Amino acid sequence: MFCSLLSWGLLLHLLMTLAIVQTSPSYGAAARAENHRPDAATMSHYWHKLELHDTGLAGSLTTRIELGTYPGKELQSILVEAPGPMLPRVPATRVQELVVASSVSLLAGLRIDTEDHLWFNQDDGLPLQLMRLRRGNKPVQKLYRFGSDQVYRLRRQPADRAEAGQTAGQWSQISESLYPLPAVGAGCPSILESSQLLYILSNPKQMISEKPQELCVFDRKHVYRVGFRTLGREQLTVDYLQVDAIQETRLRDTLEAQHVVLDSRPMDGERDEVEPFSFLGLNGDIHLLLSEPGRIPLRVRGQVSGFGMVELDLGKLSR
Repeated sequence: MFCSLLSWGLLLHLLMTLAIVQTSPSYGAAARAENHRPDAATMSHYWHKLELHDTGLAGSLTTRIELGTYPGKELQSILVEAPGPMLPRVPATRVQELVVASSVSLLAGLRIDTEDHLWFNQDDGLPLQLMRLRRGNKPVQKLYRFGSDQVYRLRRQPADRAEAGQTAGQWSQISESLYPLPAVGAGCPSILESSQLLYILSNPKQMISEKPQELCVFDRKHVYRVGFRTLGREQLTVDYLQVDAIQETRLRDTLEAQHVVLDSRPMDGERDEVEPFSFLGLNGDIHLLLSEPGRIPLRVRGQVSGFGMVELDLGKLSR
């Protein structure tokens, strides 16, 4: 189950509020994001922070997820400037931040740390900006700014091994790209970012049925149609720490969980050109086991290409 730790670390996207330097207004805005932290989440979700683990003979993988909110006006200094004709999305009164961080530690001493930050509007759910960083093998930093009909990507990489040891803002290989989004008439009234699926599925207000429900989702360079459906309920043995404002409690029990599967396909016309859809570094048939009631993610399971199955089990829940 854990034989894929190293590959997971390479494939799991790391989005980090990083030190981006003074070479342009875009870099300055991104650097300011490094020093700003959101308030605790104020929404109907039953969790504020999650910590999930996959442990095997070769090492360990920990994924930490945090949900918070911003006043929209405070996000203005974080958003980067989009190029010329692009119309960037505007922050709403309240903005959500979703952070996904991963630490991979192998017995040989190798460690890979990744972190993703996504900001999206609380009212309509539209993504505004994604910041992503990966260190270790093939380090890279990516920043995505979402517009009404395009996504702008700023990519930075170190030129050599010496640069790889510096902050991401000092990496000198820089490239920019624009990716088109489908028009409203193409059947995508709104386009989300892939990590938002966790936010949606773990919201108790979200209806999930046996009939697939489809969303349009941007992942890396492309837009996918992603459907989610329930496979029913099953019993799951859990062992995790539950933390609230008053106390910490160890929960060891067998719970009823709703089994949800994600199915994905690229937009028409791109099927032969794109890599598989990825959710938290997993692809193929992605499965989630969500607590009933509460929709707390108890387990996330999927494939890592060429390495097999990965399972992440809940280890800590903070409300």
